[in-house]
Amino acid sequence: MKILLTLRQPLWPADTGGKVRSLNIFSRLAKRTEIHAVSFADPVRDAAAIREMKRMFTSYTPVFWREAEKYSLAFYKELLANQFSPLPYFLAKCSRPDFRAATEELIARKHFDLVFCDFLHTAVPLLQCTFRPRVVFEHNVEFLLRKRKWEVEKHPLRKFVFGTEWRKTRTIEAKVCRSFDHIITVSGQDQQILGHEFGIQNVSTLPTGVDTDFFRPLDDRPQPGRLVFVGSMDWDPNEDGIVWLLREVYPRIRQAVPNASLSVVGRNPSLHLRAVAVRQPGVEITGWVPDVRPHLSQAEVVVVPLRVGGGTRIKIPEAMAMGKAVGSTPVGAEGLPFCDGREIRIAEQPEEFAQAVVELLRNASKRNSIGTLALKEVASQYSWDVVVDRLEEILEQVTRPRTLAVVA
Repeated sequence: MKILLTLRQPLWPADTGGKVRSLNIFSRLAKRTEIHAVSFADPVRDAAAIREMKRMFTSYTPVFWREAEKYSLAFYKELLANQFSPLPYFLAKCSRPDFRAATEELIARKHFDLVFCDFLHTAVPLLQCTFRPRVVFEHNVEFLLRKRKWEVEKHPLRKFVFGTEWRKTRTIEAKVCRSFDHIITVSGQDQQILGHEFGIQNVSTLPTGVDTDFFRPLDDRPQPGRLVFVGSMDWDPNEDGIVWLLREVYPRIRQAVPNASLSVVGRNPSLHLRAVAVRQPGVEITGWVPDVRPHLSQAEVVVVPLRVGGGTRIKIPEAMAMGKAVGSTPVGAEGLPFCDGREIRIAEQPEEFAQAVVELLRNASKRNSIGTLALKEVASQYSWDVVVDRLEEILEQVTRPRTLAVVA
């Protein structure tokens, strides 16, 4: 099989959940089949990543673009100007003619069996492309992710912008899902949502995986009272969740467990987050780290306090693969088949979340039981090779004559 793979960005460094998932899947798939990849890339910042992409795939075509830095003056100018566009900002900035031209030039030169768009970002520019079959991998139900941001936002101007964005996103996401030959989601829950919202049946689920050779229990003893969160801090749902934790939950935990501390591990924490964190004792904001495992190994409990999100959180099975007990909100654990009180603790309201974490910190037997059961489940069910086997099955059925519409 020969695949044209369209990506939002190079997959190195794998410093976001989406990039971790995509890199693990496509690096393995590239050893089994012929993949020609195309993505946006910054010619300077991504120079090393471009070399890695060319080594991994049969061919790699970078489409050079310097994206406006988030929260910069250029970013706000683009965001303001985009209020008059039918596309939400996060998709409008990716809908560039040079990306479509590069993709269509590859299609014209090579005989592909299918076009595979990773994320909605690279599917929208190809809506008018006549090549078939086209597949889009929806790591999130994008409109729902933005609707949840709108629901929890209190600031009037931001709430207005988020409301506009999620409604625009729903319109274009529906168009893509109804136009493409097949949709892949990361959970059965997302599959059901797309089917219900958009009236489609051509949807399959690809489960989340974890590299259990890389993420495994270490010999280090955890630090008593240590809580750890791992995630890209320039992703709005992560910052929202940590700010909520610091303001509403962490003080309750400290009141019950005075030696409790929190380490927030992830790239690009904002000045706002740092200002909130500095008001609380025992909170460390690390910024980017080359390896999250030493930080996870120090945790007695890994927390996932998300109020906004979509898809599934890779950070949960990675922590579980290291034998850690995880405390999460329902949104944080959404789409993952773990049971509250068995492989994970799940709580939504601040008081309930604090009580769940305090119980795990105080009760070593309970904490170790949850961590052990979670590790056993992840080690047996979450291999990336099994995920790629499933993806191959889906793609083979999609490319089979007269079976483009539905894959079990």
